[in-house]
Amino acid sequence: GNRAPTLYVAEASFLYGEPIIISGWVVDESFNTTTVSIQVFSQDSLSTPAIVDEVTADGKGVWAITLPYEEPDTWVVEVVATDAQGLSSSSEMVGVELLPPNEEVVRLTIRYVSPEVNNSIGLLVGDLIHLFPGTCTVEFWPEGQSALEGVVNGVNATYTIPVDEEDVSHSGVLWATCGLFDVAAANFSYQLPIVEELPEDEVTDSDGDGIVDADDECPNSPDEPVWPDGCTDSQLDSDEDGVTDDLDLCPDTGVGFSVDVNGCADNQKDADGDGISDAGDQCANTPITEVADASGCSDSQKDQDGDGVQDSLDQCPNTLPGTIVDSVGCEVNEYDKTDSWVCTGGNGPWVKDFNEEYYGSNRANNNGVSSAGGGGSGPWFQCEVSFSEQNNKMVMESNGIPNHDFLSTLGCCADEMDYTAYITMNPVNDTTGGHSSTNCPAAAGRWECAPDRGAVAIGVNGVPIYGPEEGPGGDAVALHFDYFNEDRQPIELGWCAGHSAGPNGYHYHYDANCIYWEPETGEDMSDYSLSKIPSDQHSPIVGWAFDGYPIYGMYGYGADGQTIRTISSSYVIERTQDGGDQGYNGIDDWNYVDGVGDLDECNGRFGPTPEFPEGIYHYVSTPVSGSPTSVTDTNGNTVGMIGFPYFLICYHGVADVSGQSLGGGQGPPGPGRSYEFNGEVLGHHAVYVEHPIEDKTVPMLVDLTVTLTLIALVFAGWGSIRRK
Repeated sequence: GNRAPTLYVAEASFLYGEPIIISGWVVDESFNTTTVSIQVFSQDSLSTPAIVDEVTADGKGVWAITLPYEEPDTWVVEVVATDAQGLSSSSEMVGVELLPPNEEVVRLTIRYVSPEVNNSIGLLVGDLIHLFPGTCTVEFWPEGQSALEGVVNGVNATYTIPVDEEDVSHSGVLWATCGLFDVAAANFSYQLPIVEELPEDEVTDSDGDGIVDADDECPNSPDEPVWPDGCTDSQLDSDEDGVTDDLDLCPDTGVGFSVDVNGCADNQKDADGDGISDAGDQCANTPITEVADASGCSDSQKDQDGDGVQDSLDQCPNTLPGTIVDSVGCEVNEYDKTDSWVCTGGNGPWVKDFNEEYYGSNRANNNGVSSAGGGGSGPWFQCEVSFSEQNNKMVMESNGIPNHDFLSTLGCCADEMDYTAYITMNPVNDTTGGHSSTNCPAAAGRWECAPDRGAVAIGVNGVPIYGPEEGPGGDAVALHFDYFNEDRQPIELGWCAGHSAGPNGYHYHYDANCIYWEPETGEDMSDYSLSKIPSDQHSPIVGWAFDGYPIYGMYGYGADGQTIRTISSSYVIERTQDGGDQGYNGIDDWNYVDGVGDLDECNGRFGPTPEFPEGIYHYVSTPVSGSPTSVTDTNGNTVGMIGFPYFLICYHGVADVSGQSLGGGQGPPGPGRSYEFNGEVLGHHAVYVEHPIEDKTVPMLVDLTVTLTLIALVFAGWGSIRRK
């Protein structure tokens, strides 16, 4: 049953200038339908929240909300997670703090610019060294006179103070006051370096730098800005590392450290320029557009779960300590292929063949038992699968009954079979070549063709997966979608595009995604449609090909290895309006067009999947072609193009086709012969009398990679049995 979500959120402290992002994760049955709500309380508003906001967790349960604050302060944030059914987590109260910056007391240089000829106004100029130079005020207080206010350029971090030599005392004190959050001042004595006849008892400034000789530690300063001690950068070596301050890129080098020509010791170097020395920088190569924290890591470089994969690349956040992960931060667990089988251990569901309800009593399936677990009218069957491992092969045995209700249709009627499939655990790509290309022309002999009729693979519920052609040689699925009229033998597909081949058992021609579908309350198997398959997650394994490679459902990863989208076939049909037969000739009416879809000539591709994150070759049971070309069906409707060959048409790996024991296909009766069931003869050119069947059409919705209009038309009528 549904449970209330579990919420995780940590205390948060941020440096000045960093965005305040409150984040965490939730654990619930459905991550991306869980809403995380916050209330933010400030010191000025403890009873009424200053901010109320909410966000929906992503597909991995991760959520984040940015607070719109820039000034240092503290807040209390209340966080609650609520799922789609209205169940809420416990309330979490967290403290959030935006720390003020470290504002050191201002340092400044000073230089005097003498007046021009016939002018008495000189200028005191210099540089301001402070985190926020725009907050600074600079004044010169001549002895016994009012202050002279300076003009500060906050952008260039400089100041200018006009001084009238005729009116201003030549000695005084220079004051600088700066600070955005922590205001502090610095001052030092200064004498205007004005050349004049001085009395013997007057204090002198031999080098004219504005610092009287008595206070001047560098009596021969060049014409450069000086510090309050009368020294220029080219004269000072403040950290005594042997490199003068004007060349020293690393001031304050510790005593005893060896430095390079730039005055930097190893513990002071900052290769990535993030403001954190290499010795303490836990994240090298911080992007220049991002701000690093005290450890030298920007948001994109942090590794909150400590698995060695930075958060921006980590597809599996919140990994437990000690877990071995792959390149995208996900736990490396070798997938046990035997876990893919369903209906094992005698736990398969009881299912019913509803053929009598849809086709009448003359096509009732009388093979099943009369009850399912002690009740209900028959025919009932139980899906049964068992497996073992022998000689690096999965040996699967089944009774051929699906794990869902079904229709045998015209080839009545399905019964329990005795199937055995041998699937290699270590598939190997087929590189030998030289194969016949009769049933897979696009493979051009590089890979072995799968059977055109009969089993090409086995579903994970033990039901055979057949090739694309029906008995007379037409495309069974194209016929199902009214691409052509079948005048050779009546053929119908039932729910989930499966049916019975008479004594040869039940099998699929298309889809098989229904293996994992469970009807909601009030639904039954007749309501099934591909539109009800989850489109926001990677489809599971629906079967295994005879070369050992898996067959997945229709939704897979995009090029980024993360985005979920519909995977499309690369086959294009020869349309009736172009002179083609539109499926009447089966495989011969389809042409492979490289690049039109996602899949190769065999209807597979190599790439990561949830079970094989490092990548594996796999086939895809896709219902759609990547071709944008529409098709006109026999009813005159314009519809999208379906995804031939539906499962696979050739084996990318070395296959064991002859070693399988899965029954045979249903071919045409041949000249002078006929099929007979319950006394009714179905000849080679028989005309089937249509039975009234309720049409439960459900158009399918897919991602935007395929035109929505075309796809809706493709799947119109999928939920019903299409009458031929």
